[in-house]
Amino acid sequence: MGKTRALVFTSVGHFVNDGSVFLLPLIVDVLSSMYGASHAEVAVLLFLFYLSSGAFSILVGSQADKTGETGRLMAVGIGLLGIGLVGFYTSMIYLRGQDLFAVGLLCDLGMGFGSSFYHPLGGSILQSSFGRGTAGRALGLNGAMGSVGRALYPTLYVLAAAAFTVPGSMGFFGLLGVAAALFIWAGLGSAKAAGTRRNAGAKSIRGALTVPMVALVAISFVRSAALFGIAAYIPTFLTQQRGLGLGASLGLTMTVFYASAILGQPAFGRLVEKVDHRLVLAASSLGAAASIVGYVNVQGLLGVALLSLFGVFAYTGFPVLMSLAADYAPETASTLSNSLVWGLGATGGNAVGPLLIYALIFNNYNRLGLSFEYMALLAVASAAGAFLIPKPAADKGPVAG
Repeated sequence: MGKTRALVFTSVGHFVNDGSVFLLPLIVDVLSSMYGASHAEVAVLLFLFYLSSGAFSILVGSQADKTGETGRLMAVGIGLLGIGLVGFYTSMIYLRGQDLFAVGLLCDLGMGFGSSFYHPLGGSILQSSFGRGTAGRALGLNGAMGSVGRALYPTLYVLAAAAFTVPGSMGFFGLLGVAAALFIWAGLGSAKAAGTRRNAGAKSIRGALTVPMVALVAISFVRSAALFGIAAYIPTFLTQQRGLGLGASLGLTMTVFYASAILGQPAFGRLVEKVDHRLVLAASSLGAAASIVGYVNVQGLLGVALLSLFGVFAYTGFPVLMSLAADYAPETASTLSNSLVWGLGATGGNAVGPLLIYALIFNNYNRLGLSFEYMALLAVASAAGAFLIPKPAADKGPVAG
């Protein structure tokens, strides 16, 4: 498959995938504020979403390596995200109380399943299309489109809600997801995973679980728990500790925070083509830790700059982790290896991180700054752990760009 075709269609997928996923916190806020969902129900929805996303990712990776159908599977995942959003719209229109929560839980799990497809499949398609020499920058550019989706979708959601009502906005983005799925099916239907070997599912899983891969999954888990735990509570910190409230200042600050990764991902994508991937992973974790500690202790414009810098370092997972996964992936389990690193590692950490913050604050939002600093120490530990992963045998030095 041509490089441009692969990059364009996977970038559309990344934009819609990450934008749709970042609507979920807004959806559960609507369920809480407008439909009476309890704090426990909100916590269950968020936890099960990330848990299902990580768990199903292994199934998706294994299936892709057995059948080779990376492009069509990606379209299925984006379609499931869209269908889940349409389901939330329909249930909010017709249901209330426990019936609404029960159907909402099914939609939540469906979206979690749908979100498990993109990252391992997108990484596999780009790695196969671009090859080792230029895959890093392709992953970075592609990751930037995901960051654009994260930054734009919340604002577009508010605008769509003004035009269609709040539930109607979910329906609108659901239909957009279905349309994007059809677009991706048409453009990437011929995309195949490299090294496909039919009926090799169990062997692929055993083959992918090497000592370096297990270490990489563990480091990815710890890093994501630390950084996503912080990121999940940034809006609460801004309202409770910085007094921004729920107005335009909060929205602008969060947009700046998310948008900073638009430049950060291509930069780190380029960097992984030139520098030891483990060093890049450690640098991103250390940079995120230092910037969030600085942000907690500084206010004003410098504080906003440090928060943006945290976004640059924290949201580098796609190009950095996918490049590392490729270093240790067996040829017949490339997509499954991506799934292990992203699904069990990054997404698993995403599920646990907010729970760690919640445990650290003891129901006292005044402890959020201190909890961020504790999580920064966890990020530093993940940076140190990166050098416990052995250098891949194929990596004799920097890769020529």
